[in-house]
Amino acid sequence: MSTKTENCPVKGCCEKDYVQKALCKIGITRSCLITLALVPFAWNGVLWAATAVKSLWDVAVPAVQG
Repeated sequence: MSTKTENCPVKGCCEKDYVQKALCKIGITRSCLITLALVPFAWNGVLWAATAVKSLWDVAVPAVQG
């Protein structure tokens, strides 16, 4: 197993190519990049859920008041 080097904050991260090595030195790992790539899709899900709740609320309020 690899060990943590002096210049790398993440254990087992600095044996990669020069791009991954540079990103790793500032704390950006592959999993971090994947998470950032999924954020827009997560926000679309939040907007969809909010729209669904609002639609249900708009249907329920007149039924209760009626």
